[in-house]
Amino acid sequence: MPGDDRITRAMTKRLCKCLMFLILLAFVLPWTAPKAATVSTGLTPLWDAPKGPGQSDDARRWLTQLRDSVSLPRAGCKKLSLPDLSLTKPARAFQIAIERNQWANGSPIVYLQEPIAEFFIVVATDVNACPWLSISGRGLPFGHRDIVSPFPYARLPALPEGAVITAIVQDYKAIRPWIMLANESSFVRDNTVLWVGLGAYSGILLMMIVVAVGFGAYAGSRVALAYAAYCIALEVWLVQNFGIGSAFVPFWPGPQYFPTLQAISVAGVVLGIGFAALEFLQLRGKVRAAVAGSVLLSAIFFLGSAWHAAGYRAGAAVLFVLAVATMVLLVRRVFTGDASLRLFTLGLGATLLGGGVQAFSVIGSGVEVSRLAAFAFPIGSLFQAAFWLAALIIRLRDEHRELHELEERQAAIMWATPDLILVVDRQGICLDYKQPYATRFFVTGSELLGANVAAVLPSETASIIQRGVEQALQRDDLQSVFLELPLEGNIHHYEARIAPNGPNKVVIVVRDITLQKHNEEKIRRLAYFDTLTGLPNRQSFLERLDRELLRARRTNRRMALLFLDLDGFKRINDTLGHSAGDCLLQTIADRLQEKLRAGAFIARPALDESSLHFARLGGDEFTVVLPDVDSAETACVVARRIQTLLALPALIGEQEVAVTSSIGIALFPDDGLDAVTLLKHADTAMYYAKEQGRNNWQLYERTLTTRTTAHLALEGDIRKGLERGEFRLFYQPQVRADDGAIVGMEALMRWQHPQHGLVSPARFIPVAEESGLIIPLGEWVLNAACGQVREWQQRGVSVPRVAVNVSARQLGAADFLDSVEAAVVATGIPADRLELELTESILMDPKAERIEGLFRLRAMGVHFSIDDFGTGYSSLSYIKRFPIGTLKIDHSFIRGLPQDADDAGITTAIIAMARSLGLEVIAEGVETREQFDFLQHAQCPKLQGYLFSYPLPTDEMEALLRRGHIALPSHTSGQ
Repeated sequence: MPGDDRITRAMTKRLCKCLMFLILLAFVLPWTAPKAATVSTGLTPLWDAPKGPGQSDDARRWLTQLRDSVSLPRAGCKKLSLPDLSLTKPARAFQIAIERNQWANGSPIVYLQEPIAEFFIVVATDVNACPWLSISGRGLPFGHRDIVSPFPYARLPALPEGAVITAIVQDYKAIRPWIMLANESSFVRDNTVLWVGLGAYSGILLMMIVVAVGFGAYAGSRVALAYAAYCIALEVWLVQNFGIGSAFVPFWPGPQYFPTLQAISVAGVVLGIGFAALEFLQLRGKVRAAVAGSVLLSAIFFLGSAWHAAGYRAGAAVLFVLAVATMVLLVRRVFTGDASLRLFTLGLGATLLGGGVQAFSVIGSGVEVSRLAAFAFPIGSLFQAAFWLAALIIRLRDEHRELHELEERQAAIMWATPDLILVVDRQGICLDYKQPYATRFFVTGSELLGANVAAVLPSETASIIQRGVEQALQRDDLQSVFLELPLEGNIHHYEARIAPNGPNKVVIVVRDITLQKHNEEKIRRLAYFDTLTGLPNRQSFLERLDRELLRARRTNRRMALLFLDLDGFKRINDTLGHSAGDCLLQTIADRLQEKLRAGAFIARPALDESSLHFARLGGDEFTVVLPDVDSAETACVVARRIQTLLALPALIGEQEVAVTSSIGIALFPDDGLDAVTLLKHADTAMYYAKEQGRNNWQLYERTLTTRTTAHLALEGDIRKGLERGEFRLFYQPQVRADDGAIVGMEALMRWQHPQHGLVSPARFIPVAEESGLIIPLGEWVLNAACGQVREWQQRGVSVPRVAVNVSARQLGAADFLDSVEAAVVATGIPADRLELELTESILMDPKAERIEGLFRLRAMGVHFSIDDFGTGYSSLSYIKRFPIGTLKIDHSFIRGLPQDADDAGITTAIIAMARSLGLEVIAEGVETREQFDFLQHAQCPKLQGYLFSYPLPTDEMEALLRRGHIALPSHTSGQ
């Protein structure tokens, strides 16, 4: 790298010297023209035909008169003929006054400082009063010029005092009036200087082309090749535009090809600039497309100028707009880019500025500008070529430095990578290697170097590597192969990634993946086996079941699937803890795998004990697959044996625990042809076994699916009923026992199904509980009850407390407390008008956050009661921890009154206990006068039941509330 920097600095110094020379040449070149009269002295426009003389009446009449005047025969004068001008190409005519005292030493030379004008015609009258005519321009062979000059000119004859000459200019582009006068010696001298400058310009471009091509070949740089293409295009344009080719190059095409050559050279320069800019600036996306499109459009227009003059003006206009837009785009790059980008931007700006000035002079159709305009584009291009060469050198230097840094970084990465890296040729010879100390392989790297892999590796491993090498070279793509090699008494696994490195070599990266393989096996066990019991999990079970089903179809044999669920497992988890539950599951898994297979319990010898397959699906659910069963009886024998094994007591810690199981059995092909159907039907049969009292087994029947389907249909109807507003609230009053005054009421939900009519709550409430729909149902009841209380109050009805049932699942919802508060606030009813009836099972799960939430609602004024009291596990300690205000005696105790002594004792005890605790008590389900008499005698203060009123719709309940009381039944005799 230090040597490279010294070379770069030396090249940069030489380039700076060259740049200084170019700058000097650029400033001298425009001023090498004669210092005689310019367009500002005596130049008078006669007419202007930008679309050609054929489109201008003035030009046609004037040319006709001039042709007649010149061709008129005069004594002692030569007969002259004015050439025919193209009627479609732009043309202009001027008059120039000649002052003889300025040209005392002879007649001056008049010339047009525009090297590409097609015709430059000068007409004058000499001292003998004879007409005089001179024709020059690129439309004539270059050899007609006795003075070799890039500019068309005419050597004027001796002219009388106050003479006026006429100049006609025609070209395929707009005409620029750069007509000048000079004496012959000055004209010759300045043309010589100009040719020298143009030669130097051309030589420097050739040098830049050689340098750029060399850079492109050495570095493989597209930027260098693009720069070379631009320099070639600029060289061609220079030779064509200034007549170097016509003047000095043998066999250069004649004047008839001039328009085509000029159009090609200008289009080539535009394309060269565009191609170089796109490559160097690395434009992307829409910006690249826009710039490329504009450059191509401008080049096409310039090419079209060979056939129509409008093409040159259109191309110049597009180029001018592109120059302005590109300079706006690049202005930030000068300050934010790297050094090469700044130089490139400055160079591009120089040529765009020069081209813009020259294009403006074309678009302006003859607007007078300084002589610098004639050389604006060549000067800008000269600066551009120099700046771009400097930018190219810096860019290549930076790329070389980045490449060197990348190679060093890659080398460091290679040594930091714990992989064996080999370079192997097509024949399998190891050409190079890198083996870190941490990587262990079958052989060392030094043994591989220079050897054929087939000679040092096992034959099978060598053939695998050789096939990978051939495929990588043939497909020119990365290949991966896996190897197994013995190392230190164990089998090690390796992955070899083979990448092509040229036409006959590959790079092989060998990685030890032994640990990865072991981890994959652990992951596979985690994915396919239950971590607690070691049994296959659901995924593994389903895959194995699919295989067994495929085999059963192929052999035309039957098979059975048993679905097991432990009875009462949740109770063990809740009472003894989850660790005890886990221990029980492990014990059961051991019995299924060991004791079941070891027992001689199978009635038919056709069933092989070792073919039993067990799996745990999750929770307390297990499955058993019985392949090759001949009948359902065989599966039933296995089910009974399993139940016997699982019923044996298991020692959990210091406590013996016994559980029973419910088993569902599904047979293939009788009950299903695929794994999902069999599993679903076995599950359905298992749930039916639980319904039949648990601790039994059941074979699947089609009627079970019908029941399950009906269950799902009912669940769907509940969802639709909620959406369609099919649910209604009925209200059952609660009365005071001594006078029949209405002291409360319970809101009861009813469902008016559009097809099935009134659906019993006993039918749809369990389904709603199981599916979770009880939560939105309960929320609807709460909002509807509160809304009805508000409506009654707005009508002037005195409304007592309304009780709403709340299930344990609803109370456990995260937003339950918020929904209660929202219902009370939204309706604006007093909170003490609302009572929430809780079930006793809620008291068995006294979570702190739940207790705090209930106390928060109680602080608002909401009342709480225990529904169906006496049927659960309530204790006084639980009741005291909750903000309970009322106990509702379950109707099962009221039903046996007064004949059943147990019911009577329990009811009397609950009433006494409530009184001692300061709690209210309500007896629900009162249906007979005898029950009423007993409760009144036992001093139960509030009663509810059919004896007083059935649940009533809203309007009937409103009428009852307006009366305020219900007539109590008369006492039975004997009471």
